[in-house]
Amino acid sequence: MKKLLLSTFIILVIYACAEKKESTLVGTWQLSQVLVDPGNGQGSFQKTNQDKVITFLADGTLKSNTSYCQMSKDATIGTAGSYSMNNSKLMITCDTTESSINFELIDGTLILDYPTQCVEACKEKYVRVK
Repeated sequence: MKKLLLSTFIILVIYACAEKKESTLVGTWQLSQVLVDPGNGQGSFQKTNQDKVITFLADGTLKSNTSYCQMSKDATIGTAGSYSMNNSKLMITCDTTESSINFELIDGTLILDYPTQCVEACKEKYVRVK
């Protein structure tokens, strides 16, 4: 019984002292490609020179230099919101609603998917800049 208690104690101490890893999403990301789809599902990612940047902070919040709100009248207005690594969603607070955007990280590339904002496929690829 003593060995079991000692082993449990040691495991708890090691776990408590373990360095918390920062999310791989934390940092600043620059838009590099957008999915261009003519509506037949045969779209492909194309390079873009839009200056769209999104920053994910370690506290679960995000900020951007552009709007991610559906049907925003002013795309140059900044955005703030939160993100969840558990369900891979960005929650963006808009004027009267909250917008939900799916995301995934594939080989160091961030892909945002707008499931309700477009009729055809609507995605963006970002690369880490910081």
